[in-house]
Amino acid sequence: MNIKETGASCGAIVTGVNLEEGFKDDQISFLLEAIYQYKCIIIKKQNFSHKGYKKFGSEWGTLITHMLDYLRTPTFPELMVIGNTEEKDKDEGTRNGAAVWHSDGTYIKNSTTITMLHAKEVPSNGGETLIADLASAYEDLDESIKNEIKDLKALHFYGKAEFDQDEHIPAPIKTKKQKEANPICEKPLVIKHPYSGKKSLYGITHSPFKIIGKSETDTKLILKTLKDFATQEKYIYSHKYEIGDVLLFDNFTTMHRAKNTIDYVDASKSNARLLWRLSCNGKPRLIN
Repeated sequence: MNIKETGASCGAIVTGVNLEEGFKDDQISFLLEAIYQYKCIIIKKQNFSHKGYKKFGSEWGTLITHMLDYLRTPTFPELMVIGNTEEKDKDEGTRNGAAVWHSDGTYIKNSTTITMLHAKEVPSNGGETLIADLASAYEDLDESIKNEIKDLKALHFYGKAEFDQDEHIPAPIKTKKQKEANPICEKPLVIKHPYSGKKSLYGITHSPFKIIGKSETDTKLILKTLKDFATQEKYIYSHKYEIGDVLLFDNFTTMHRAKNTIDYVDASKSNARLLWRLSCNGKPRLIN
């Protein structure tokens, strides 16, 4: 395997491996080290089947199902198909629910660790995913802000944060069962990564709605200040997909979003976007 940095604040590109044909522990160890160093990695030219993708995904932790059950694949419930090509994607809210800054699973008690997106169809224009480097953003904060937020915790619920004008609201909760799947939970604004040891901002978008011990006004101000700081261009890697890409990111040190909203696939399919998404929690198999 070969690896090359993207040149952005985060990210590295991995080539020279075919993971669908199988993989060895030393290859997974290489990829683990890479993601914790670079925060996101792009493995090029893969062509996973459902079976192979599930096997690879399971190396990173316990595969989890999304609380929004209408996003799951019936024969592979841990897999979400993201894009604009399926019947569910005719709904604009479902199709564009990821065009909002978020780290996956901040609203879940057992936080999501790694997420991966495997590109099966890509549009001729657009369709990028943006990744924001929350560890580097935290490192660059003024010491006064670091001191202010170091012990703060926020209450989280799916989609309950404030959103900017250029963001879409998250894919909607449609049933009582979905609403009750993940009750309100508490998360710190600053975490120390369990494996790399890096400190990072965490859970500052999408789901936090109340900072414990702060007023509503102060909560909004603190979260807006951190979000605006972390989404400066210098902290963002923009990934333009090629078919076969597998983009993996560490939710403890990054947040992400679809760059733009997209229309439903047209007759020519030149705007087709289809990504296979898996997410994990818990420890990777090779970490004791």
